[in-house]
Amino acid sequence: MPNSKHESVASLHLDLKNFRTVHQPDEEHAINALIGIEPDRFWALMESLLDDGYSPTENIIVLDNSQQLVVKEGNRRIAALKLILGLQKNIEVPENIQQRIRALSAGWKKENSDVPCAVYNRSETALVDRLVSRTHAKGEKAGRTDWTAVARARYGRDQNNASELGLDLLEKYLSLGKNRSTQQAERWAGDYPLTVLDEAIQKLTPHLTFKSVSDLVAQYPAKNKRLLDQILYDIGISHLGFKELRAGTPFWGTAYGLQSKPQATQTQAGSGAAKPTASGGAGAKKAQAPTHASNDPKSVRKALKEFKVRGKGREKIVTLVNEIKSLRHEEYPHAFCFLLRSIFELSAKAYCSDHKKSGGPSAQKSDGSDKKLVDVLRDITKHRTHNGADKAKVKLLHGAMTELGKPNGILSVTSFNQLIHSPSFSISPSDISLLFWNVFPLLEEMNG
Repeated sequence: MPNSKHESVASLHLDLKNFRTVHQPDEEHAINALIGIEPDRFWALMESLLDDGYSPTENIIVLDNSQQLVVKEGNRRIAALKLILGLQKNIEVPENIQQRIRALSAGWKKENSDVPCAVYNRSETALVDRLVSRTHAKGEKAGRTDWTAVARARYGRDQNNASELGLDLLEKYLSLGKNRSTQQAERWAGDYPLTVLDEAIQKLTPHLTFKSVSDLVAQYPAKNKRLLDQILYDIGISHLGFKELRAGTPFWGTAYGLQSKPQATQTQAGSGAAKPTASGGAGAKKAQAPTHASNDPKSVRKALKEFKVRGKGREKIVTLVNEIKSLRHEEYPHAFCFLLRSIFELSAKAYCSDHKKSGGPSAQKSDGSDKKLVDVLRDITKHRTHNGADKAKVKLLHGAMTELGKPNGILSVTSFNQLIHSPSFSISPSDISLLFWNVFPLLEEMNG
């Protein structure tokens, strides 16, 4: 349990590993980073403190690591107070706020030189991390702000060992890219359209002949640096977004010198291989079936053709799988997605039923009502990976929950629902061909 007490602002240390931004070397850099992410919100917060002083009901969450009192929740407020109280002097502050600081009375400074804190000891680090990860309250500019996509991804990667390839590439770019300003780097380190970048590199991978997205990220900046830098910059300034990425024509990549279709790879017989004869006589070799590129609709049909549903209570799933096998999704993309969404939901319920007696995930809340599908799928993923202990399964299923769980994912649960409820939302066949491979492994796991 925390120890509730007042601590002097001077004794509190900002969290240099704050998930809002990249790891900072010292408090001066940390404050500049917090300002750079959302300057209007930061200065509004300072003016609010100057108007009313610090609210005695808002506890700062602090971790006593036996060496320092580290602020885990409330870094912006403490950073603002340090500037007001003159504890940090090398930060550029707007002139109108400087004038207000100079006019402060000694009484105001004394009253606000310490703040109420909930101080946790080192053994409670995990509890503090859970508290910090909760969604921040929405409100006015001077209030607490929601974590950005970057902050959530950084928390997932650094705290939960999740794979966040888009974030990895972004941080490499912010360190090594030459086509962005220092101010842009500071802002993008904490606030950047990361979901757009995630989708862009998914679509870039086959065009740049990488085996996987992780391969693309690992080989930056050695390969395609100029191209990737320009794409990262254009996403940052909102020149390239979901609208362009998802447009059928013109293909967004042509602006960066890419061909509209990636080259498909085929398994070639060696030059010395015997050719099969028409009669199939002795010594003839049977021709191997061609290997289709992952974005080829034929590869999706091949995977579904080989997909076998196993397990009790899955008769309807078998019926729907047989129906989806008969569809060419390049001709009927929406019907394909309607069936795919149904198969996912029924598979999730069947999986929960299979593992109910052994303490597996449940499709219902404690009050008996149905959980959201995305929450059930996330619970199933945790169950299949033994809460992340099975690294092979984590790697296998990472793409599935990344796509299904993100609000802007093309084959996400949100998008499946929008297909039903929105009169304008649609999905293009090329997106299905490419992203099907992200979600398919989880479908196999639930019916294997």
